[in-house]
Amino acid sequence: MKYRWIALGLLAAMGAAHADVQVSFIKPETFVDIKDNSGFRDEDVLKDIEKHLVGQAQKYLPGKDVRIEVTDVDLAGQVEPLGRSTTWVRVMRTVTLPSIWLNYEVREEGKVVRQGKAVLGDMNYQSGFNNYFSSDTLRYEKRMIDQWFGSEFRTDTASASPASH
Repeated sequence: MKYRWIALGLLAAMGAAHADVQVSFIKPETFVDIKDNSGFRDEDVLKDIEKHLVGQAQKYLPGKDVRIEVTDVDLAGQVEPLGRSTTWVRVMRTVTLPSIWLNYEVREEGKVVRQGKAVLGDMNYQSGFNNYFSSDTLRYEKRMIDQWFGSEFRTDTASASPASH
């Protein structure tokens, strides 16, 4: 009987710490670039970006409600035809930076604790270490999202943890 109460207490605590993260895309048909390597619009790209934004929000803002509205996406590189064939490839150049425009709101216990607009960009996307495999088609965008969450919300996570004496 004692263990059942402990289990119920743990479940209640887990439910309270669960963050509600919602990502929406505002007029995705007007986005600068969500093309796949075939040169056509790929809605799965947005699903992958959404999944990554949710994961980072849960990591950096545990227990908080987060709303993110993505207003534009420009992926790293540019999809171009290869030679005279019908093959398309995403060509990476230093001037074809990844960018994501978004609005965000963070709530705690129903109260807005932080909100703003952000333009995520990575001028050095081809340089430096990238945690993601080269086979990950969104590796530059994911790194950019990780960097933004780390710089924008690192203090929130640090202040949420108990101080050591």
